[in-house]
Formats: sequence, C-alpha cells, structure tokens
Amino acid sequence: MPEIDPAVLASQERLRAVAWARRELPLAAVPLDALARMAARMLDAPMAVVTLIYAGEEEFLGLFGVPEPFASQRRGSLEYSVCAYVVSADSPVAVPDMLIDEQLRTHQTVQEWGVRAFAGVPLRVDGHGRPIGAITVLDTTPRTWSERDIDLLTSIAGMLAAIPADADAAVTAMSTLSQPADDRVATRPNTRAATSTQAQAQVQRAFITALLDSLQVGVVACDPRGRLVLVNRMMRELFGLPEGVSEDEALAAALACVRHPDGTPMAEHELAIAKALRGATVRDAEVALHTPGAPVRYLLANSQPIRDAGDRNLGAVSAVLDITARRRADRFRDCQLRVAHILNGSDTVEQAAPALLATLGNALHWQHVALWLVDEVAAVARPAAHWEAPGTDLADLIPDQISRDQAGLIGPAWATRQPVWIPDFTRFAPTDARLRHLAAAAAARGVRTAMAVPVPVLDSDSVAAVLAGMSATGERDEPLLTGLLTGIADQLGRFLARQHAAELDRQLQQAKDDFLTLIGHELRTPLTSVITYSGLLAEDTNLDEDTRQMLAVVVRNTGAVQRIIDDLLDLAGVESGHLALHKHPTDLVTVVTEATAAAPHGDDIHLHTDLPLSLIIDADPHRLRQIIDHLLSNAIKYSPHGGDIHLRLTSTATGVTELAVTDTGIGIPAPDRARLFTRFHRAGNARHTAITGTGLGLALVRALVEAHGGTITHDPTQHPGTRILVRLPR
Repeated sequence: MPEIDPAVLASQERLRAVAWARRELPLAAVPLDALARMAARMLDAPMAVVTLIYAGEEEFLGLFGVPEPFASQRRGSLEYSVCAYVVSADSPVAVPDMLIDEQLRTHQTVQEWGVRAFAGVPLRVDGHGRPIGAITVLDTTPRTWSERDIDLLTSIAGMLAAIPADADAAVTAMSTLSQPADDRVATRPNTRAATSTQAQAQVQRAFITALLDSLQVGVVACDPRGRLVLVNRMMRELFGLPEGVSEDEALAAALACVRHPDGTPMAEHELAIAKALRGATVRDAEVALHTPGAPVRYLLANSQPIRDAGDRNLGAVSAVLDITARRRADRFRDCQLRVAHILNGSDTVEQAAPALLATLGNALHWQHVALWLVDEVAAVARPAAHWEAPGTDLADLIPDQISRDQAGLIGPAWATRQPVWIPDFTRFAPTDARLRHLAAAAAARGVRTAMAVPVPVLDSDSVAAVLAGMSATGERDEPLLTGLLTGIADQLGRFLARQHAAELDRQLQQAKDDFLTLIGHELRTPLTSVITYSGLLAEDTNLDEDTRQMLAVVVRNTGAVQRIIDDLLDLAGVESGHLALHKHPTDLVTVVTEATAAAPHGDDIHLHTDLPLSLIIDADPHRLRQIIDHLLSNAIKYSPHGGDIHLRLTSTATGVTELAVTDTGIGIPAPDRARLFTRFHRAGNARHTAITGTGLGLALVRALVEAHGGTITHDPTQHPGTRILVRLPR
C-alpha cells in the first residue's frame, strides 16, 4: 500500500490545477453527485466520492452514501481520506480488505464509517495530466476489485477530462485564428460561451455513452435520415462487433444476421428502429440472430421515435433484450416433458430411443444424437439408436462398439461418470489416430461440437448407457445445457431401472409358474398314488397295531401335503384368472353354520355365532366355504391357550354383507400387519412358536374374496387377539 506523500500533495503546480478545477468542475453539465451515484451503482458499492485533494484536506464535489457530517459539510481532513492515497500514487489503487493492511486497519473510515475495501482512480483535467483528486468507491465488506471495476472508474473519470484545461487560453487561441487583433477582446466573451457549450456537450455525450455502455440491454439510435449515431457496448457484444466499428458497418452486420423468428431474412425496412423512424412505436418485436458458427440467439426489440417539443422528427431509438436463455429454458422444459411422455409410453429402451433422440435433437438444434448401451460383461458400449437432422450423414463415422478405456467421448464419459465435451473439432488434435480421423471427418461435414453424458444405474456406481450428440454450432458446457442433458440421462436411468425391474418381475412370475407346474404335475401325481395305496394298506385287517399307526401317520401327512398343493394351485388359479367361480344365489348363513359345526377344536375353544335367519348372496358356495374354513382354522390355531371365537354376520343398508371373525389369541404384531395377506408370510410371533403353518391361508382367502368383488381387512384396534372383516356385495 503506497503512503501519502506530503510533497506530492503540496506541489504548487498541482494545487494551481486543483484551484482551477474547483471553479470549473461544479459548472459541468453532469451533476457530480450523480456521477458518484453512477460509480457506486455500476460497481455495486454502498459509497462513492468525487474529491479534490488539497495539501491538508479534501473537498467532496460529488457524494453518494457518505455519512454525516461529511455529507453536509462536503469537506474533511486527510485523516478520513483514502483518495489521498490515490493522488499520492498517481495511479489506480485497489484495497480488498483494509483490516489486513497494517497501515489502514486504524484508518478513520474503518473505525467510524465501517469501510473495509476501496478502489479509486486519479482525476485529471488539466493539460499536463496532474492528479487533482480522485473518484473512489468504498465498500463495507471485503471484496476483490476486478480489472473491469478499475476500467469503469477510469471511464467515469475520463468523462470529466473533456472539460478544457485552460478555458481562457483556449478562447484566446480560437479567437486569434479567426478575428482581427483589434476585435479579439470584444469577441472573447461570445467565443468563451461557445467553447463552454461545446465542452458541456462533450461531457454530456461522455456521460450518456458511459451510462448506456453500463446497461445489460442493447441500445441503438439513429438520426432523422436513418444513419446510426449510437451503438452501445451490449449491442456490439450481441452482434459480435469490434470496439472501433463504424455505424455503417454495424448496420451492415445487423442486416446480415437478423432474421424473423421462423428463420427468413429480414429487410432493412422491417427492422424495429426503421419502423420507429417512420413514426411507429414497436413493442416486444421478436427477432432471431443468426451469427455464423454460433447458436441462434433470440432478441426482443422495443423501438420508438424521438421528437422535440415541436413534434419534429429527431430520429429513433431501439432497445434490444437478449431472451435466448429464457427461450432456451422454455424449450428445454418442454423437451424434458416430452421425453418423460415418451418413456412412460414405452416398454423398452429400443422402442423409446428413436422418438426420444429426435425430440432431443430438435430441441437442441443438433445434427446427430445417439444412445449407446453399456455391456458390462463384454466391457463395450454399442449404439442402440441414433438420429440425424435432415441433410446430415454421419452414420459411417460411428463405430460398432467402443471400449471403456477408448479415448474420445463415450469411453471417458463411461469411465468418469461425468459429462464430456469437445468444444471445437477444428481445434481438436488427439493423439489417437482413429479419433483424429473421426474429428477431421466430422469437421469436414460441418460438425463442430460433440458431447457425451453418462446414464447412471440408480443406487450404483455403474453406467447403464451414454447419451452422445454433435452440433454444427459452437456449443459450450454451460449449466443450463448440462442440467438438461443430465436430467434426461437421469430419466433414462430410471426408465432402464424400471425396465430391469419389470424383466426381473417377469422372470419371477415365470419361475412361479414353473414352480406351480412342477407341483401340479411332478408332485401331485405321485402324491395321489401314495395316498391311494396307503389308504388301501390301512384297510388291511391283518396289520398289527404298530403298522396301522404308522400308516395313519402317512395318510395324515400326505393329506396335509395334498391340501398345501391344492391351496397353491387354487391361489395361482385365482390370481391368474384361470380359476372360474360358479356363482348362484347362496345362503351364507347355511355355509357359516356348516363350517362352524365341522371345525375341529379342543374343549378350551368356545365358538360363538351371531347370525341372521338367512342371508342370500350371489356367490360360489364351495369357495365361500374355503374362505370360512381358513378363517376359522387360523382363529383356532392361533389361540393355543384356548379362548373365545366369535363369528358375526350382518347386512348393511347399502347392500354389503359383512362377516367378522374375532378371536382372543396371540394377535398380529404391528410390523407384520402390512404383509398379513401376502403369500408365504407368517407373523413373527407365529414363526417363533411351535405353531405350524405355510403362510398360504390368508393369501388364498384374500384372492377368493377379491374374486367375489369383496375386500378383507384386519382391525388393528382389536385387543387381545385378532379381528378379520370380510365385506362382500349382495
């Protein structure tokens, strides 16, 4: 940090320049407070000052955000001055944090104003370039000052340099060139006035130019004859024009690039500013900007005529807003929705890929898009499908397969699980000869940019596929575009995961069908033989008692296996829809009564029924008996210590029949209730006891109830024991 040099500040030549500037600067056409405010706003700082530095104090000609009493007194000692450092250095000074500077941490602006950072440039207005003061912005938080910040301050300071350094000398010089010697003194006041007006006009133009160049909106103005007189910085950037371009060159460049939104060329008389010059006010006119080698940009133009108080035509002005990002965001959002619709309506990735790639290619205006599926077993990626824009032919450049470690796009995206970009094929010089040939061939066919985005496997570090594309325009890895592509890759990843899950489900269903086929044909037939012959043997009266008891065990256990097989086949038949119900009017009271009378149970089990005299429903009586038998069997089985079992049958006013089976047994633990009616599931308290079971009974009951158009539920409020409620339509 430079120190304040008293000798520099006390220089008589500099002080004379300061005294002159003190007289002339307040008369400038640009209000200096407004100049300070503009500096603060352009650099996003809370305070700014335009100061003159004397030998021992500073004077504030322009202020913004400065606290009292300096704002009202407009003077202060050098103890509060940071501008003095700028004048002493005679060059721009930028301090990112005053607290880390040994010399500045105790400065009065830090202690009293809370200033932490400042940046300033010298102010020079005399012909010798002496620093008379500074334009300085101050911030209350640490910050890094950029080169652009310093350039902006320098431009603002240069606006005041347009004032003549010595007005008297300038007037004298001008008058001696055009006036006789005797008339010089007489004409001097008028010449001075003309010079002052010219100087003020220069300052105003510099002020307006700096103000318009600070805008994020393109601005262009023309005179009454249609000649461009002003093109601001943003307009030059939009059209890619260099700094020194003339207005005529700017107009020619605009006409070469501007088109209607549908891509057709736009004539000069169709420009918004040309319409405004003819007296029209143009609002929200959309145009497309086709710059060679760059993506299409979309602009929104507002134009209006410029007229004086006498309604004379002075020209026209047009403001242009770049809406490319907004249009692109809308287009990308629509693209994602269309991709989701395509995936939701497809069963396989091969079915979805053509429409998906076409949607993506049209949305991005790309020439080629391809989807590569990864084969982890073979360690290669192969193209599943590709799309090309009309007039594009790159198919012969695409290999049949690419390995994970192969240089280029697909391999690196697969290996790193990150998007990979090649910004420009014309500057791409890989060491791999094949890839170099591919890049050169693609560039020769008008393709410049390539990208690849991995499609992740959900909940895994693997890659399922790679989405790749090529563009004729110079795309770049920007957040919006990368976000779209990674979002679509995630959609594809979820789709592939669903497809994989569906395939696993299909395989599981096939395994279940194969298992049931095995039971139905490979087990049922021999089991029937075992049951038949064991029954015949049991009828032999010559058997001793031990043999008879062993045969009884065989018959009992083979019967249990037979019932399990029958339940499995019935369950599979109901769930697949192959088991037909034979419905007819059936008295449910009779079915319940017969099932209760036939239910085997010990003396410690007490069965109670609450039944109407008769209740006729349209149902299959055989399947109704299966339902009630299983519910009663479960209630008895899971009441190992005895208890009461209640069967209650009612009919509601809405025509619904309700059968409630309630026991006082061991109940259903809360974690098992959600899977109570699924096949092979047994509650934890049943598995850990000696109670036998297969987990098929309630699953078969649910299937049979639903086949009748009914529902079955468990009442979680029942305690102790279990309450199952079956609801059937009349």
